[in-house]
Formats: sequence, structure tokens, C-alpha cells
Amino acid sequence: MDCINSDARTGGPLSSTTDESRPGTPSGTSASRDVIECDKNEFSLLLHLPPGEQSRIFTCLRAHDIAQLSRVNSRINNRLKNDDAMARAWYRQFASTHQALLKTIVTTKDKEELQKWLQRFTKDGALVKSIMDRQASIHFPALFFSTLTKLMSECKTFKLETKATLPCNGGADSATFSADGCYLVNTGYKTVEIYGRESDGSWEAKGTICHYGQVMSVTFSADSRYVLTATYEGETKIYGRKDERSWEEKATISHDEWVTSATFSTDGRYVVTASADGRAKIYGQEDDETWTEKAIIRHDYLVNTATFSADGRYVVTADQDNKAKIYGIKNDGSWEEKAIITHEDSVESATFSADGRYVVTTSDDRKVKIYGLEADGSWEEKAIITHNGEVNSATFSSDSRYLATAGDDGRAVIYGLNKDGSWTEKTTISHDGWVYSALYSPDNRQVVTCSQDFTAKIYDLKDDGSWEEKAILSHENKVYSAKFSPDSRYVVTRDEDDTVKIYGQKLNGSWEEKTTVSHDMDIISATFSIDGRHVITASVDGTAKIYGQTSDGSWQEKAIISHNAGILSAAFSADGLVLTIHPDGMVKITELKMNE
Repeated sequence: MDCINSDARTGGPLSSTTDESRPGTPSGTSASRDVIECDKNEFSLLLHLPPGEQSRIFTCLRAHDIAQLSRVNSRINNRLKNDDAMARAWYRQFASTHQALLKTIVTTKDKEELQKWLQRFTKDGALVKSIMDRQASIHFPALFFSTLTKLMSECKTFKLETKATLPCNGGADSATFSADGCYLVNTGYKTVEIYGRESDGSWEAKGTICHYGQVMSVTFSADSRYVLTATYEGETKIYGRKDERSWEEKATISHDEWVTSATFSTDGRYVVTASADGRAKIYGQEDDETWTEKAIIRHDYLVNTATFSADGRYVVTADQDNKAKIYGIKNDGSWEEKAIITHEDSVESATFSADGRYVVTTSDDRKVKIYGLEADGSWEEKAIITHNGEVNSATFSSDSRYLATAGDDGRAVIYGLNKDGSWTEKTTISHDGWVYSALYSPDNRQVVTCSQDFTAKIYDLKDDGSWEEKAILSHENKVYSAKFSPDSRYVVTRDEDDTVKIYGQKLNGSWEEKTTVSHDMDIISATFSIDGRHVITASVDGTAKIYGQTSDGSWQEKAIISHNAGILSAAFSADGLVLTIHPDGMVKITELKMNE
């Protein structure tokens, strides 16, 4: 199959980063150099191994190593194709959580939907059939998405087809896709419309959620089966999918003041709300699918946020009464207070690490605190990080081993978890102005900061546990955001004016600018597609530009979506649609296709 025959050295769609499951693997070129320089006759040893042994060897290689093998020996190339080794190596670039998302997307669609998706980017019926004939394989998500990525990269430009135009309230967050891309919530002033995609690609109304006050936020559960709304009038509603055609109300949660946040647990079985009335409420789903109140967490002032741990067994709140509270679920299903984290000023945020064993809080007292879960179930303070200015962010790596903070004092501080459970400072990233954020790459090997000093900086984790500067990404204005692609191979930066830059990592670990996206007016956002090979920007100049990687590894403009009233936000759905929101109260859903 052509889908797994790509030269990754050119930076093509199947190029790889360090595998998340092997964090110590060198990110340089030594592995591929060994493959290139050895005698071609030595490959006869590999060819004489049983197919099962060959497959296990291929599983240990990275995508660019496999690409080298495929060119050195034609017999190996044929076996690699039949083994889907390149597709699996491409898939391993992503974190386990992202792989789970990709799997969910393909398993929630039927064969006809998946065929149509591929056919949007190829006329090769034999290729589409060969992919769909493997639908029962455990490697199908890897095979499907690696093929789709290659096909899209081969498209020099995209044809745009508007699939729906819907009214909204004209806010930047007025509409949101579900995780699987099958549903859309569209927010009005006091109503929320739920739309579902039909087999012919059209969008039909599935249900309406009505409130007495203005809707503040709308959120899908991770499995896309429930919708959670929150209002300025203190009312939250849970709606659930009744059948393929309709949704119905499941519960109403009431507060005395506006709801500041409303969040599902990862498994969708719990909901926690936070309110200006000084309370957070936990609701849970019963076996008969009804929802009942499980606990009320009380504070003295407005609760800023309330968040679940990944396993849904803990909740942490952040409050303007200078406290964060951790609650945990007991064996009998009730919830109890586990810890109170105190600060000298309002607690602005409180979040769990991915493994749920640590909590980080940020406060207006300019301190960051890390608390950890002990063997006896108690929570103990592990570290205090002090900034000389406002703390703008504090983020755990996805493996829960590192924390990065960013502050107005021009510093980003990386803390690391030691073997004894303590946390210590590993390095400080210095800027000449405010640091707006510091974010980890999905593979946890890198950190990118963005700053008021017109730069973003990338730091890399070395094999000895130290961190070193790998790149300084320069703009002509303040850099407001910088984030990694899902495969950790690219970074997109956005400045305060009208420029977005895309950077790519070379095999030797260095970074180079791939392209610059310019608009005539301020750019509001720049977002990667789910495979990390396309970026969409949104600008008040009335355009959203789609840039993508081509088959030779370069990045170029592939499409422009225009709207006279401007564009407030633009984002890809999980299955390749584009959602744009406009200030004139319109939402557009656009489908991408190959330009014939």
C-alpha cells in the first residue's frame, strides 16, 4: 500500500519523534545512520527471520528508521507494507490519550462514513478498498489515519464546501464540536441547539436546551453522549442522547449565583459545578441513568474552578477565600474532604496531574503549591514555587513527572519529581518580559514558552535529566501563544499583531522555521489539526487560512475561508471539518476536499 511508503527524512507526513513509551530513545540521527551504513547483505539475516519476529523488530523502530529500511531492500519494503509497520510507527508518535481519541473516532463511524472520508482526498478506489478491508484489524486506526494524513499532504490545495450555516450568539465560543465530531452545540442567548451530522453530510437539529438566563458555557462529555450547560442565572442542565434522533434533559443543578464552571469527569459519570455562591456541587449518574446530588463543597466566597482528577475519584476547587479543597470519593459512593490548601490571596486555579496523584494551585499571592497523595490517603505539601509577579500558568507534563510555571517576572520554572517523592527545581527559563505560558510537548521531552519579549523558547530534556535550550523563536511583537502539535514535531506561535509561524524539528533535534502565515489584521487563534499536519488561523480581517504540510515536507497555504463580518474563531473537528464563528451571529461548517 502506498500509504506506508514515505521518505520521513524529508519531513513528510510519516516522520517521527521519540516514542512516548521509550522516553530515553535518542532524538538524533544515530539510529537511522546505523541502518544506512551497514552492508546491505546483512539484511538477509532479517529476511530469514520468521514473520512474527520481523514484526516485533519493526515495532521497536521509529518511522524514519523504517522508511530507510524500505528503500535499502525491496523485499523488506514489501514485507513492511504487508506488516503495516510504517503506519504503526507513525501512530506511536502520539501520546496514549491521543491514540485513544483516534481510535474512538474511527470506531464511532460506520464503514460508509469512513469510505467517504477517504474518498474526499483520493480517486484511488483500490486504495480505499484495501484500507477498509482491514477495518477489523487492531491496527486499523493507525492504518486509516496514516493513510488519510498522507493523502491530505499530497493535496496542494483544498476545495471548500459549506455543509451548514447556523445562527449563533456571535461569541467566540458560541459553537463546539463533540470529541467524535458527530455532534455540534450551538449557543444562543438563552438556548443551546444540539445538531447531529446525517449520513449525507448535512446537519440536523436534535434537541434544544432552554434556560431562563444567559448561557455562559456548554461542554460535551468525553464520550459525546452528554451535554452540560451553565448560565449566569445559576442554572446548570445535563442533557443526554435519547436515541439517534433526539436528546432529553437528565438533570438540573441550581445555584444562587452565576455558575463559574461546569465540568464532566473523564468517564462522564460525574459532573462538578462551581458558583459565585461559594459552593461547588458534585452530581453522579446512577445505574438507571438518573443523576443525583452527591456532595456540596462549601467555601466563603466565589469558587473560581472545580476540576476532577482523571480517574474521577477526586475533585479540587479553587476559591477567592484563599483556599483550595480536595474532596475524594469513599467506597460507599459518598464524598469527603481530604485536604485544604491555603494561600495568602485568592486561589486562581487548581488542577490535578494526569495520574491524579498531585495537585498544583496558583494564587494571587504569587505562589504555586504542589500537593501529593500519600499512601495513607492524605495529601501533603511537596513544594512551593515563588514568582516575583503574577503567575500566568502552572502545567504538569502528561507523565506527571514535571511541572512548568510561567510568571510576569520573566521566568518559567521547571520542577521535577524525584525518586523519594519530593519536587525540586530543574531549570529556569529566562525572558526579558512577562512569560504568558509554558507548555509541555505531548511526548514530555520538551517545553515551549511564549513571552512579552517577542520570543518563544524551546527547552529539551536530556538523557541525564537536565534541560537545555534548543531554540529561540523570534517575532516582531509579543508572542501570545506557542503550542506543540499532537506528535510533538511542530510548534505554532502567534504574536499580538498579524503573524503566525510554524516551526519543525529536524532529526538532529534542532528547530527550523517552516512557514509564516500573515493576515491584514490581528490573528485571534492558530490551531493544529488532529494529526498535527495542518494549521488553521482565524483573523478579524475576515479570513481563516489553512496551511498544511505537503508530500515533500514543506508547509504551504491550502485554502482560505472568507467572511465579510470577520472570524472570531476557527477550528478543525476531529474528523476533518472546519468550524468558523463570525461576529454577525453566524456559524459555518466547511468540508475540505481534494482540488481535482
